[in-house]
Amino acid sequence: MRLTIIGSSGSFPGPDSPASCYLVEADGFRLLLDLGNGALGALQRHADLYSVDAVYLSHLHTDHCADMCAYWVARMYSPAAPSPRSPCTGPRASRTASRRSTGWTPTPV
Repeated sequence: MRLTIIGSSGSFPGPDSPASCYLVEADGFRLLLDLGNGALGALQRHADLYSVDAVYLSHLHTDHCADMCAYWVARMYSPAAPSPRSPCTGPRASRTASRRSTGWTPTPV
């Protein structure tokens, strides 16, 4: 597994780092954890926008999800053709899926 920190600034992008965004890669699968403001540009230094398999948003503060709009536009209006949808989920969906499949309810951290 490889973790690339795309951005880790606080409530807004800093001069050297976008807001929260982490790229997790394992066995050919690419997962974005958050896509905060300023992250989409920096992400392209590490991965092709169309090679991301899924996005997980920890919560809906702009410093964790603002670049989702631009990411959607990039994937929808790709010069080649619209890219397949990437699954996008968050804590509530994860808790629901866990309850349905195992009956277990995770404790929020």
